[in-house]
Amino acid sequence: MVPKVGGDARERILDEAFVLFSQKGYAATTVRDIASAVGVKAASLYNHFGGKREIFDALMERETTYVERRVRSAGAIAHPDDDPQAYSKAKGAALAELVWNSYAPFFEDDRIRLFRRMLAVGRYSDERCAELYKGVFVVRPIKLQETIFSHLVDVGTFEPCDTRLAAEQFHGPLFMAMDSEMEAGEAREFCERHLAAFNAAHGKRGK
Repeated sequence: MVPKVGGDARERILDEAFVLFSQKGYAATTVRDIASAVGVKAASLYNHFGGKREIFDALMERETTYVERRVRSAGAIAHPDDDPQAYSKAKGAALAELVWNSYAPFFEDDRIRLFRRMLAVGRYSDERCAELYKGVFVVRPIKLQETIFSHLVDVGTFEPCDTRLAAEQFHGPLFMAMDSEMEAGEAREFCERHLAAFNAAHGKRGK
């Protein structure tokens, strides 16, 4: 069960819309459905939001902010402008832990898992869902990995390479694990094996 975020009317509306969008998809969910889940008349929702799209947009802003905050709180970079130096300083088990921390919320946090499921359900019937799904779970993580790999090349930890391609190659298998809803323990083991193979392929000898 995903914990509710807030107690005021606006947050209750977003909480119930979150669950409904993840179950039925954005297109199939109506304002009446959301109002019924909240326990109010549909007209009451318009005191807080202009319509279903406005509810959706507010929910997207809330949840994408949460994802970024959750990843950063785990000690990993959450934005391409974040400082990646920790990744060149960490070695062995410490590096494996740091890399896992950047992916762990996507496997361990029920709220983020529900967010991914909500966008996955809606992406086939709503362009905005498809755009956000790609942005949050594909484009942003690849940009983060590209930032990390560019830094590792710059400091001599990695051999010179196409850092964009390397980022895509690193994130791809982990995205597939995420999309298949792999269990967190299995995902962590997979991430560690994947990182070891990646370091063997790209790391400079003696580093």
